[in-house]
Amino acid sequence: MSIASKIQQEKALPGFEKISRYWDPGRKLVIAKVLPGEVYVTKHHELITTLLGSCIAVCMQDKRNGVGGMNHFKLPTPPGKSSAKDVSNDTNYGIYAMELLINGIITNGGDRKYLQCKIFGGGNVVQAITNNIGEKNIAFVKDFMRQERIPILKQSIGGTAGQQVYYHPITGNDFSVTQGKNSIEEVKEAESIYLAKVNNEMDDNNIIFF
Repeated sequence: MSIASKIQQEKALPGFEKISRYWDPGRKLVIAKVLPGEVYVTKHHELITTLLGSCIAVCMQDKRNGVGGMNHFKLPTPPGKSSAKDVSNDTNYGIYAMELLINGIITNGGDRKYLQCKIFGGGNVVQAITNNIGEKNIAFVKDFMRQERIPILKQSIGGTAGQQVYYHPITGNDFSVTQGKNSIEEVKEAESIYLAKVNNEMDDNNIIFF
């Protein structure tokens, strides 16, 4: 079977077709690459991967019904807003990214009472960031899981290094790789650009970053 045929055979679920997917010949699996602000849910035997710094990735599954996924968000909520209804559909924010991940799993055959998760990220890879973005992301996701009564099976959070996370949403297996200098610089550059954007928004709106 050709690479194109393999990916074509295991089409992305409706609503997740825009996520980049490729064939990994070494692992002999399709890999879905989740970027910041994206969410991906699948019922296929494939890996999901993302590169993290201060952002959080939640890997969630309903193992009993064979469906799971991953999100990657940058911040918990916009200033002054505390619910998914307030955030529209911006998956850069955890409050909405979590709802989309959970709803995507349930829509595709999952059951809320069987959900379980693993959380990654929340590091401090850019020392210039004084707003404790990583710490606030960690606090948000832990509180969210507590309120929703979703068990956290594993945490790989905090620290000062970036990490590349791989997750198999059907088996629940995962592994993460602490990134070397080049990859960390990639994360730092992306987060520095994002920090500048956040600071501009703060100036424009006269708000204090939370």
